[in-house]
Amino acid sequence: MKSLLISAMVMLSATTASAFDYVVTGNAAPEMEGKMFYLLDDNSNLVDSTKVTAGKFKFQGNADKAYYGRIGFKENIEGGVRTNYIAELIVEPGTIEMDMNKRMPAKGGELNTKFASLWGGVMAKQNAVMKQLEALQKDSLDQETMMQKRNEIVNAFYQDFGTTVKNAILENKDNAVGVSALRQYSQLCTPEEWQEVYAVVSPDIKNLDFVKEQNNKVNNILRTSVGKKFIDVEGKNIDGTVAHLSDYVGKGKYVLVDYWASWCGPCRREAKETLIPLYEKYKDDDRFTILGVATWDEADETKKAINRLGYKWPQIIDAGTAPSDTYGFSGIPMIMLFGPDGTILARDIRGEEIVNKVAECLK
Repeated sequence: MKSLLISAMVMLSATTASAFDYVVTGNAAPEMEGKMFYLLDDNSNLVDSTKVTAGKFKFQGNADKAYYGRIGFKENIEGGVRTNYIAELIVEPGTIEMDMNKRMPAKGGELNTKFASLWGGVMAKQNAVMKQLEALQKDSLDQETMMQKRNEIVNAFYQDFGTTVKNAILENKDNAVGVSALRQYSQLCTPEEWQEVYAVVSPDIKNLDFVKEQNNKVNNILRTSVGKKFIDVEGKNIDGTVAHLSDYVGKGKYVLVDYWASWCGPCRREAKETLIPLYEKYKDDDRFTILGVATWDEADETKKAINRLGYKWPQIIDAGTAPSDTYGFSGIPMIMLFGPDGTILARDIRGEEIVNKVAECLK
């Protein structure tokens, strides 16, 4: 019994040894007076809340491990409430003083020092790019040359940014600084680049919700990449009966699938500028059809839009999130071209790229 008690005490000591106290303080803008600020962890769970008083705020608590956190406040919007994030930090032992103008820690421990160095450096480079772009506007260049130089400046920044955050992940693959970098990198890396960094981060990081979601998305993109066979999704016909992608794809025709929604401005523009002319050009060609698949939309709103906008091609409606979950996309319109046997010939194509790809297949 005594040995069991000692073992239990040792285990308890081991589990609590890493726990620590922290304090997060900062000054808030005058318009924030009286507002509630919220501290959220790296899974976007609410950790604590505090009211801005006399222009200051303070979070105080304890945690089992250091984590990437965000500070935000809630705002009423049409249809609900959203959280506006106004600062980021690493919750770690000791006192962390926030610089709310820079939206990051001014003082803190080792991890916050790394965090501020990383994102402060990125911010400095971003400011330098803005000055370059402002100076470019003052040059007496023709529009084409100016746009070319602007794109060169912006593309160079994003290439450098991608390298910076990737290196930060590799150097901090088991801590919260790496988590902050991974959040940014997930928005700009290719599926193959994601797999490279995912392979080296710690199990704790892999277990974060956003990492699991991104990895699932990447896997879905790769299994539905060009050259792979289509995967079926379910929705409804206009009359409410069950419909499937397989009712159209893999039936011996080239099928251009437009994943869209009634509320999506870019979807409407792409349909007006590309899909409607394309439909008129090939409507009598038995080798080809366009198929609309309404995603993230209400069935009644989709029906109204189809009639209002004059879409004459077949439609699957009320597909919900099934298409984006299956094919790993997070923005619409997502336009994909499938071959007669259901092979994916192209995905995420727009404008002239659509026209040229269809013409190439039907020549």
